[in-house]
Amino acid sequence: MNNRRLTRILIDERGAALPLALIAMVMLTTLVVAFSVLATTEPMIANNQLTVAQARAIAETGVERVAWALNHPTNTAGLPDPLPGTIPAPYDGSTSVNVDLGGSTLGVFRVTVSPGAASNERNVVALGFLPTQASPRAKQRIQVTLIKFRFPDPPAALSVRGELQVGGNTLIDSRADTSCGAKSGTYTTGTTDVQGGSADVYGADGNNTRNQGTDILQGQPTAAFDTYLLTDSDLAALKSYAKSQGTYYQGTLSFDASNRMPNGVIFVDSVSGNPVTETSDPSDMANLTIHGNAPASADGIFHGWLIVNGSLAISGNFQMWGYGYVQNDLTYTGTGTGQIVGAMMSRNIKDTSSTTIDTNTGGNASILYDCAKARSGGGFVPLTYSAKSGTYKEISD
Repeated sequence: MNNRRLTRILIDERGAALPLALIAMVMLTTLVVAFSVLATTEPMIANNQLTVAQARAIAETGVERVAWALNHPTNTAGLPDPLPGTIPAPYDGSTSVNVDLGGSTLGVFRVTVSPGAASNERNVVALGFLPTQASPRAKQRIQVTLIKFRFPDPPAALSVRGELQVGGNTLIDSRADTSCGAKSGTYTTGTTDVQGGSADVYGADGNNTRNQGTDILQGQPTAAFDTYLLTDSDLAALKSYAKSQGTYYQGTLSFDASNRMPNGVIFVDSVSGNPVTETSDPSDMANLTIHGNAPASADGIFHGWLIVNGSLAISGNFQMWGYGYVQNDLTYTGTGTGQIVGAMMSRNIKDTSSTTIDTNTGGNASILYDCAKARSGGGFVPLTYSAKSGTYKEISD
C-alpha cells in the first residue's frame, strides 16, 4: 500500500508547470540580454570595419596617384622616368594629400616612392588616415610594386643570339624608321649566312645598298646582346598579364584559320610553366606554330607581343604588327603578302644554330623595323605602370 502511494507521488505531474515556466523564462531572459548586448556592439563593429575599409581605400587612392604620376612623367605633378635622386613631394612621404568626398575632406594619404628591384619597377608605400593624420579614427598602410612592361629596344629588325640563315626572297629592312635610332637589318652573335641572290637585308646605314656589313651585324659580343633580353621579372609580369587577359597558353599550340589568335600579349609557356633555361628539357619547351590567316582581328593582322618560352615556326601569309620574343628557335617561311612590321628576337637558349629565315618558292618573308609598332604591339600592349601581381600587402606600422 505504501509502495503504491509512493509510486503515485513520483509519477504525479501536478505542479511541474511552474518550474518549467521559470526555466523557460530564465532562458528567454538570457537570450534577450545577449541580443541586447549584440545590438549595441554590432553597430560599433560594423562602423569599425567601415572606417578601416575607408582608410584602406584612401591608401589605395595614394597608390593610384603614384601610378598616374609615373604614367605622366612630363606633367608638372608627374614623376620623371627614371626616378630622380631626390624624390619630389608629395611622393617622398613628407606631405599629406587630402581626399575629398562630396565637397568635404574624407581623409588624407601619404605616399613614399622608391626604385624597385628592376629598372621598370617602382615600390610604393601608402598610408591612409580617416579623417586626419593628427587624430585618425582609422589608419591603414599598404605596400605594392608598380611595374611597366619593358620594351628592350632591340638593335635590329631581327636579332638572334646565335647563327642565322637568310634565304629565298626574304626582305629584312630597317631603313624606314629611325625614331628609336638607326637599326641594322640583322644583329647576331654568330655568323649570318645570306643564301641565294634574292634575299635582301637593309640597315639604316644611310644608303640603299643591300647586304653590307653595316646592314648585317654579326659576331657581336654575347654580353652586349644579353642587354636586350627580357629578364625573369619581365617575363613573369607578361605571363601574369596574359593570364588576366585569357591569352596565356602552354605546351604545343597552333594558330591557323580554325584557331585564331587574339590581339594583345600572347604568352606561350613551357609545358610545366617553369622558366626556360639553358638546362631545360627540350620536351618541356613551348612549341608554337602559326599559319596563314591566323589573326582574329578584322584587318587580318595580329597586333601585339608574341612571347614564346620555346620555339616558334611561322609559315604562310601571316601579318603582324608588334614584337616577337622567342626563347629558342625561330623559323619563318612566308608566302603572299605576309609581313612582320615591328621587330623580332630569337634567344636560341638551347640550340644556337637553328634560327632560319626562309621562304617558299615564289613567296616572301618580310620583317620591316618599326619602333612604335614593336613598342606598343600595334597599339594593343599597355605601356603604363600598374600593380605587379602578388606584391599588394597590408602591413602594420
